[in-house]
Amino acid sequence: MSEQTRKLVIRTAGILIVMLALGAALLPLERGLPGRLVVGYLLLAAGLIELCAALARRIHKPTAAIAGAATVLAGLRLVLDPNAGFFPVLNLVILWLVVRAAALAFAATRSGAPLRSWLVLAGATDFALAVLLLSGLPIAIVVAGLFGPTSEIIATFAWILAISFVATGTLLIAAAPIEASER
Repeated sequence: MSEQTRKLVIRTAGILIVMLALGAALLPLERGLPGRLVVGYLLLAAGLIELCAALARRIHKPTAAIAGAATVLAGLRLVLDPNAGFFPVLNLVILWLVVRAAALAFAATRSGAPLRSWLVLAGATDFALAVLLLSGLPIAIVVAGLFGPTSEIIATFAWILAISFVATGTLLIAAAPIEASER
């Protein structure tokens, strides 16, 4: 793969994930969608995009693949389990965020200066989101106040996914030129 192609694939993946973040942030406007499916398909799409970017990466390919695979697995679990209610989804999203944060932290410990900052920022974002969910922060109340009646799953996780996706997409956009220039 040429350096330009590598850079283009990684940057495009970042842009696509940021676009998913915008979609996730607007989910509370949608009515009638099953929450677990919406969250599951968003995770599945983001994970597949991340895996494509991981294939193009040269630096931290295994940890990037672990983060992408964790996202795909979380999405598949939600899509394929018709009995997943609020608490199983909550636990799965928290686990997903912690696994991603750990993979990104591991990659940050083995990175040089320009990429390390982006890895730390993305990992810290995912970890902080997991802590917010664990603490019971009433995100759903804020979302319901802004958007009106919304599925509890969508109200709770739409913005969590949006924030995590922005951190991931930004990391990929910033990493693209670094990945292409490393030898």
